[in-house]
Amino acid sequence: MNERRSVVAAAIAVSTFALGFVVAATSLPIDDFWLSLASARQIFGGAPLEHAVELNWIPFQPGALNPQWGAQLIFGLPGSTAGALAINALLIGGGLAVLAVRVRRRATPEATAIAMLLAIAVLSPHLLARAQSFSIFLLPVALLLLEMRPARWQLLPVAYAVLMAAWANLHGAFVIGQLAAVSALAGAAYASWRRPERSRGELLMLAATVVAAFVAPLLNPAGIGLYAYAYAQPGLDVVREISIEWQPAWPWIPVATLFWVYLLLLVPGRIRRGWGVGVRDSLLLAALAVFAATSLRQIPWFVIAAAPLLAQDIGAALAAAPMLRRSIGTVPRLLRGRSLVALTVVALALAVLLQPLRTALPQNVGRVTPDAPVQIADELATRIPDGAVERVLNEQVWGGYLAYELGDRIEIAMDGRLEIRDRATWAGYFDLLHGEGSPAEELARQGVRYAALHPSRTELRKKLQDAGWQAIVSSDQGVLLAAP
Repeated sequence: MNERRSVVAAAIAVSTFALGFVVAATSLPIDDFWLSLASARQIFGGAPLEHAVELNWIPFQPGALNPQWGAQLIFGLPGSTAGALAINALLIGGGLAVLAVRVRRRATPEATAIAMLLAIAVLSPHLLARAQSFSIFLLPVALLLLEMRPARWQLLPVAYAVLMAAWANLHGAFVIGQLAAVSALAGAAYASWRRPERSRGELLMLAATVVAAFVAPLLNPAGIGLYAYAYAQPGLDVVREISIEWQPAWPWIPVATLFWVYLLLLVPGRIRRGWGVGVRDSLLLAALAVFAATSLRQIPWFVIAAAPLLAQDIGAALAAAPMLRRSIGTVPRLLRGRSLVALTVVALALAVLLQPLRTALPQNVGRVTPDAPVQIADELATRIPDGAVERVLNEQVWGGYLAYELGDRIEIAMDGRLEIRDRATWAGYFDLLHGEGSPAEELARQGVRYAALHPSRTELRKKLQDAGWQAIVSSDQGVLLAAP
């Protein structure tokens, strides 16, 4: 009976660990990843890091910022796709490990394993190879810092300032770190108001931490301009209209369905435990739930912040149901304490070592370029000699990959940097892709000799071929046309 009981907890713990490893080690690169590598190469070559890197023949707004320059340089530092993927694997794996530490501080090993399995399952569609991985790692670190023990409060403002200064130069989600600090201060202020006899040390340290959270991000090449970007981007109409991930998390969208299920899992705990959430967590989770409901891109921040609370709820439910608790059993020692730390280090090392193998394996196995126009890039590489530069009309979601693979030999039309162009520029670009007007004449005026298109662009393809353009690549993945 004891042996049978222990199998359930062991199976859950092993499944959680295995899922975390697979997600970290096999994260899929999206075009933002390739754009980061292409931008890094230009910055290493002398391009200014504070402004949007010039990769396109379609102009962008003067003074457009490059807020992810730090992430670009770190990804680009190894000088290879495998090296950049290894860094991404470390970030995702490290972020999940820190999250597990936070969860374990509030719950039993069994509740921790269950809560982490649920959290990773919801997070997995968002854990891709991209600059956002820096925030996947840094948000759990920020929340862990805010949960410091009183004896270490004096270290909090300095540690948080360092973290926020680094975060602001890596990814725009540093504003979530500011929200977390404000929520922690509000919770401490409420506790001090309810119990005036409490020490004011926590309140003072958290006040200093909030100041640090808002001042430290100014240590970036764009200065105060970074705030205008970070706070305005989620609300930009042009961003929400073009990018699916910035659109509302409607329950019928599969990725969003996971979020709503996860959110609903927190309801029984609020009923059973009489809410059971402090002011700090209530404010933070309420704000992040609203963000997640209004934008698919924001779902990970809610899941990361809510995981410890879900673990507490699971732990309370198990404690109230002795038979269920006994049937689940306990997590084996190998998956607890120092043994688990050692296993995590080994898993992170294996995830890193796996990346060169991924790039060497066939695409259907390594899954490094599942959605990239590989055949089109290879054909362009054979046609454009070194030293020459050709302009290409491309699908926006292919811009980063083409820029990375072909380097200085091409100028792409568009890429994933939605906010650096106004609505009129985007409208003109999409009109061109839809084949409106006289696309062949417009491309000739712009000096564009190649068009890398999705197979669905039938109207544009017909008009270009009627004007003498030739299809030199045609597949289910994409079409490459060359001007006469």
